[in-house]
Amino acid sequence: MYDYMKSLQQQFESKPEYIQDLKTEVNQTHKELSARLSKEDRRLLLKLVDLEDSLRCEATLHSFTSGYRLACGIHYELSAEPMYSFDREEEERSRQMILPRKEE
Repeated sequence: MYDYMKSLQQQFESKPEYIQDLKTEVNQTHKELSARLSKEDRRLLLKLVDLEDSLRCEATLHSFTSGYRLACGIHYELSAEPMYSFDREEEERSRQMILPRKEE
C-alpha cells in the first residue's frame, strides 16, 4: 500500500516554480554554511538535512494519503444508492418521532 500511494503521489503531484526556487536557495545556503564548518560539524549538518528531508517526505505522503482517502470516501458516498439526502433523513426522523405517539 505504501508503494502504491507513493506512486500515486508522484503521478498527481505538481511542483510550482517557487518550490524549485526555494530548493535552490536552501542548497546554496547549505553549501555556504558547510564551507564554514569543520568536517565533524558538516557531518552533523548533513545528518540534520537528511532527517529533515525524510520527515518532509513522510509528512507529504501522509497528507496525500489522507486526501486520497477523503476523496475515496466522498466518491463512495456519492455513488451510494440511494444517494444521501438530508431532507429524506429529516423526514424519516420526523416520522419516527410521530409514530410512537400514535400508538399511545
